[in-house]
Amino acid sequence: METFAKLRADVEAWFARMAPRERVMVSAAAVAVLVFVVFMGFTGVQRRIAAREANIERKTQVLSQVGKLAQGYRQAQAERAQLEAKLKGPPLQLMSFVTQTGRRLGIEVNDLRPGAAAAGNASDRVVEDTVEVNLARLDLPRLASLLQDLERGPGVVKVRRLAVRTRNDDPMTVDVTILVATYQLKG
Repeated sequence: METFAKLRADVEAWFARMAPRERVMVSAAAVAVLVFVVFMGFTGVQRRIAAREANIERKTQVLSQVGKLAQGYRQAQAERAQLEAKLKGPPLQLMSFVTQTGRRLGIEVNDLRPGAAAAGNASDRVVEDTVEVNLARLDLPRLASLLQDLERGPGVVKVRRLAVRTRNDDPMTVDVTILVATYQLKG
């Protein structure tokens, strides 16, 4: 404290020995230096604040992406659980289901050929059962209804292949071959 008081006394004595004009110039220079130091300090603080705000914004975006990914994961898990529940359900008699669906829509389903039940590789726990259906003289709206009803049925039913052939005698109807598959868990 004494050194600071001595330094202050020396500065006051030096300032008192100056001419009035020199005092004004030294005071102006001291004010300019003080303004410069305050400006530099303020600029440094502003830069640090801007950097922290940018960091907060970046982390907020990352958290938002994590939230979206978590939501997508939960949705995928729910869909997976729903599909597994369908796969674990009672076995679907595919030929009767296709016939009944066609009958309900007013479509005569007579030509059915069952496919062999196929399992994937040894580690695959899902068994596929297929049936090939040939339909003659079918209009497109009823075909669309049939395809939708087949895939919306109980269990896991998918139309794996669809072959459409136009007819020369009636351009509004088509002949269709459909390969319908159902899936079931082994054991």
